[in-house]
Amino acid sequence: MKSKIYKYFWPGFVLFAFSVMVLFFNACQKDDDGSTKSMSITKVFLEDARSSVPDREVTFARLGQTIRLEGSGFIGVKRVYINGYNNYFNPTFVADNSMLVTIDISRVPTTDAPADVRNKIRLEKSDTNFCEYSFDIRSAAPSITSVSHTMPQAGELITLYGSGLQGIANVTFPGGKVVTSGIVSDNETGKFFTVIVPEGVSDEGGSILAIGDNGGAYSQACFNFKKGLLHNFDDIQNYSWGSGVNNDALTAAIPSSAGNLPKSQGGYQAFNSAGNLGANADQRFWLNSNNIMPVMSLIPASTSVNDCGIQMDIYVENEWNSGIIRFCMADGWGSSRYCMIYQPIYVSNVVVPFENPGCWFTVTMPFGSSTDFEGKTIGDVITQMSLASYKQSGPWFENSGIKDVFDPVAATGKVYFDNIRVVPLNVPAFSDFPE
Repeated sequence: MKSKIYKYFWPGFVLFAFSVMVLFFNACQKDDDGSTKSMSITKVFLEDARSSVPDREVTFARLGQTIRLEGSGFIGVKRVYINGYNNYFNPTFVADNSMLVTIDISRVPTTDAPADVRNKIRLEKSDTNFCEYSFDIRSAAPSITSVSHTMPQAGELITLYGSGLQGIANVTFPGGKVVTSGIVSDNETGKFFTVIVPEGVSDEGGSILAIGDNGGAYSQACFNFKKGLLHNFDDIQNYSWGSGVNNDALTAAIPSSAGNLPKSQGGYQAFNSAGNLGANADQRFWLNSNNIMPVMSLIPASTSVNDCGIQMDIYVENEWNSGIIRFCMADGWGSSRYCMIYQPIYVSNVVVPFENPGCWFTVTMPFGSSTDFEGKTIGDVITQMSLASYKQSGPWFENSGIKDVFDPVAATGKVYFDNIRVVPLNVPAFSDFPE
């Protein structure tokens, strides 16, 4: 209990003590507004009450962070410019040799700041009394929100999506495999980058770490999580029965003209193989729940349903003009059947065109996307599967519509699928300054 008290007391005490010092010092300086005294910045500190080092000297800071300038002559400062932007500061937190500034997260420019003011802090008392300090100002921390294929083969090109992904120069795959060449970043918007998967990625799986101009970011921990495989039409077989789809694997390598984009991996199967599934019809592929529950138990039972789910790799031929993929976890519980849904042409109850990547890609369905599992854990998911009337789980292609939004028509898209697996979806925290 004592250590916990210190953990929360210390950062607050530092800020309180600083405030008292500032007020006292300002009172002593009331006869001198400091407007003629020259200024200098000698160091910059990051203020982070959540860190074990709440006041840390740094060489860069990000938008939205609070920094403490250390130097001299700060009493009387009228304006603080960061990357050319007149950034608000609270005069209460200004002493002669120290002051606090929070970098405006929405208005301070970074990569688009003019070259003559980029990565500069400028303090002004007047047009003739000012000082400048070179200091690296970075965008908010980058993030990776999705990976185009999370179980590709070595030599295949994948795309990672997110924000702040400019200038990615170093990508580390599970097993410590590092790639530093052939990376192509979307340097204009930072929304994606591409990289070729190296040999030797660990089958234990994990996160991908990308480091670029704005720092580092981890992907979800599901990349190459092969121990979570539930069915792959090759060496992992847990088929129960099918309706319109059987377990006789298709093996022709597809697509044949995708270059180095992801292709089929041995056996696979297809929904709507004839390309004309009627409206309100469905096809089902059932797995034996008794066989797949032990594999799902590899993920700790206390894991939130938002941090784990089902993935499968799919490839689409023709136009996906109608239908959804429904993944049922616990059959026999009415119409919902504890399902997660992938519906790429229905987004927020609006019909949108399907953008076909022309290669295999990964579909992710978190357990938490099912209202039946909301607020629960994977342990609860497994329990519900064990209580279900029928011990079967698996994907369907359901050619249904959305009430008042879309009436289903004959589906033309052929949806090939493979590598059904349970995966962790947590994202490790990346720290610019490891403890």
